Amino acid sequence: MVGSVTYVGSAVLHDEPRALYSKVGRTLVARLLVSVLAMGAVDCTRWVDADESGAGNSPSGTPGGPDGMSLSSSGGRGSGGVSAGSDASGGVVVGSDGSGGVVVGSGGGSSGGSIGSSGSSAVSAEDYGSDGGSAGSGGEGGADERPSLSLETPSISDLAIEANPSNTLSCFVSWTTDVDANSEVQFGVDGYQFRTVSNESVKSHRVLVIGMHAETDYRIKAVSSDGGGSASAEGTFTTGALPSGLPVATQTVADISAAQDGWTLVNIMSASGRQGFNGTVPGIMAMYDMQGLPVWYFVNGSTVDVRGDVVVRLLPDNHVLVGPSSGEPPKEIDLAGNVLWLGPEQPPADAPSSDPITAPMSHFADKLSNGNYIVLRDLTDANGFGGALVQEVSPTNEVVWSWNLFDHMQPPPDADLDWCHPNAVTVDLVEDVLYLSCRYQGIIKAKRSDDQAVLWVLGGQTGGDFAFDPSSASFADQHDPEFHDDGTVLVYSNGGSELRQPDGVTSSVIEVRLDESAMVATATFVFPGSFAVDDWYAQSWYTPYWGDADRLANGDVLVVAGIRNTSQQTHIFEVRPQDGQVVWELTLPAGVGAYQGERLSPPPLVEPL
Repeated sequence: MVGSVTYVGSAVLHDEPRALYSKVGRTLVARLLVSVLAMGAVDCTRWVDADESGAGNSPSGTPGGPDGMSLSSSGGRGSGGVSAGSDASGGVVVGSDGSGGVVVGSGGGSSGGSIGSSGSSAVSAEDYGSDGGSAGSGGEGGADERPSLSLETPSISDLAIEANPSNTLSCFVSWTTDVDANSEVQFGVDGYQFRTVSNESVKSHRVLVIGMHAETDYRIKAVSSDGGGSASAEGTFTTGALPSGLPVATQTVADISAAQDGWTLVNIMSASGRQGFNGTVPGIMAMYDMQGLPVWYFVNGSTVDVRGDVVVRLLPDNHVLVGPSSGEPPKEIDLAGNVLWLGPEQPPADAPSSDPITAPMSHFADKLSNGNYIVLRDLTDANGFGGALVQEVSPTNEVVWSWNLFDHMQPPPDADLDWCHPNAVTVDLVEDVLYLSCRYQGIIKAKRSDDQAVLWVLGGQTGGDFAFDPSSASFADQHDPEFHDDGTVLVYSNGGSELRQPDGVTSSVIEVRLDESAMVATATFVFPGSFAVDDWYAQSWYTPYWGDADRLANGDVLVVAGIRNTSQQTHIFEVRPQDGQVVWELTLPAGVGAYQGERLSPPPLVEPL
């Protein structure tokens, strides 16, 4: 799909079409403004629209006529012109003679770089036509050895709007300018509500636009600016339909003033196939706006996502890291959907899981600050007990470091075969430690180097090394622990692994503060806990195999309570720890599951106008 283009690429000064300055005039203005900026005489904080009175940015600016602007700190302007002036001792006036011409002038003075406002020594102003103004002599200014400032006004050509073949909700906008300028695309419905900006000065522009809704007509405006002004060109684009398997969510709670604004990034396991771990189509990574509408997505390869335990997260450079699925390797993609890194291949289903090379990857992947990646393998021992192998791989998938749980802990003879069930890893390169989340053995802290010894265990079926205060805050099967700088750990506690909810058992979110000297874990937040909440949170909330909890920038906690069956819904909600109030919630249609998620605040690339 190619968007239609309405070309309106006239030069724009002060946010409206204006005649271009002549080459001579631009040179004079450039040198003049360099001198003025060096003196601090002009407050260039904004352009005033030509329809404004030109009252100046400073309170002492003098109102002018309707056709220009004032950037004056104490000086006035002509009735039809533009003033950027001060007093006679160092002031500069860029004005008009009222007849349509442009006058560059000053009251003179020794600080100057000034050009007289009404002298008879006119400079040719062929660009202005018969009404062109004059630039005569004024007071002499001192020498200015500063480099000249280019104020070339950009001119836009070759505007094109093309659909993104990887995403029906996005497009590419490209154009060229005759001078180096920045790139900005404004877009919206019945106007312009959002924009994407790149401040790199280039002549060939190409901008990815994301953040649009499905099957919607959008207005698109390409804008390029430099020190001399801006130019724009407009077009339209119609987004396509959502891919099969990506649903619209339902917003069930919305206290927008209290919620952390942004988009929510989650993995989606569609409703196709039977409930639970029986997917029949590839998984989808999706970003939802606060109203529950998809604004970005990525279909994860071509293989079936059987389990749905796919982590997805936004990296600091606005790339997206997608964890391994049952048939797909982990990967790093950009927001256009291009694969930048493809991790180790998933081994065949019949490959021996006791071999570190062929043990399957699941649940987790991450990218470290050193540029390497972390993957997690479901390694088994010779007896079939499930352990964990953490590997750090280079961008070329060479294993550069690893940590094997079986080197430090052994399952007892009567253990379940799914002894560890690893689901997350946090590697701290600065402290040289790692935290492995084994769903059934708790959170394991170990040295990353030297003897790689286990330092302690928090929670788990054996109780671990910490005493919980109160004891009700303990957990025995958790997902995706999150470690905070204040010494707290936030976990999603599933409450059980039985597919049918046991009587009196619910899932919950628990945060504890660790005292590693006293070996005490003190609860700082438990939800639902003792808060007065709706019946679903207090009685029906039970997700036996997925879940996630993240602390947000405003202090709230984002919870993904993922389930996949035809009688229950996945709930994604934000809760305020101070009073247990749910301030925002989305639900997915019954049968659609989600494993984990995170709030993107602010959203990537897009900002409101």
